[in-house]
Amino acid sequence: ENRMRATPWCRCDHRVHDATARRERERTGKVPRGRATAFSVRAAANADEELSNLPRIDVQFEGFNSPEIPSTPGIYAIYNDKNELQYIGLSRKISASIKMHCFELPAECGFAKVLSMPEATKADLQDGWKRWVMQHVSESGGSLPPGNTPKNELWADRKKRGPQKPSLRLTDGMSPDMSFDAMKPKIQEAIDTHKVVAFIKGTRGEPECGYSHRVVNALNSLLIDFETVNVLDDKYNPNLLYVMKEFSDWPTIPQVYANKEFLGGHDIIVKMFEKGELKDALK
Repeated sequence: ENRMRATPWCRCDHRVHDATARRERERTGKVPRGRATAFSVRAAANADEELSNLPRIDVQFEGFNSPEIPSTPGIYAIYNDKNELQYIGLSRKISASIKMHCFELPAECGFAKVLSMPEATKADLQDGWKRWVMQHVSESGGSLPPGNTPKNELWADRKKRGPQKPSLRLTDGMSPDMSFDAMKPKIQEAIDTHKVVAFIKGTRGEPECGYSHRVVNALNSLLIDFETVNVLDDKYNPNLLYVMKEFSDWPTIPQVYANKEFLGGHDIIVKMFEKGELKDALK
């Protein structure tokens, strides 16, 4: 009771202030000036959670898909398989960031610790990140995590991913059980209409496998315009994962088509990219 009297507003006021502040953030992208929100106080308290108190989550062997890794905003830490801290990050979608790290730097990603901050502002996330970094610096005798050091090229200077264009949809989503014969002309239309089309698992912003991720990265690195089709989207691309293999007579995904012809799968595309041959092949 005494504690409640000592606070500047009551519990019902918390909800009013939070709702008002949330609407203001949505309208302006900023916390209202001169008004501390109840959520900001709670977010700061959450960010004080010590790394040592959080459980480790194994992210090896597609462990990054664990339900323990939320798709909310928050802060996270990545450890290698020797339990050595490699990187501390902040994200608007923790699960997507950790997945990208695992795709790009699998040898450095063994475990993760995460702190979900569902309604955090940018300032909340930055404050939480700073607390975690300084906590590690204090405990390690003054050293930053390797991935957070200045001019780091493995974590900080990540590859350009290009504009986040939406994936192509081959149907209107009203026919969930289309046959191969029905899907074939729709696949062909996408290939004939667009100069470069990559059929991948997931989207260009969030690939669902390392092979698709590397192909998207290669195409993005060339700074070319290309389209993607998500073979896992059963609503708008029904059965496409299986239909594509029959369509192309190629057993794996991703598949890249250029100038109306099949160019190759993961191994071929990555090898051409590494040899400097891919850009010419896509002209």
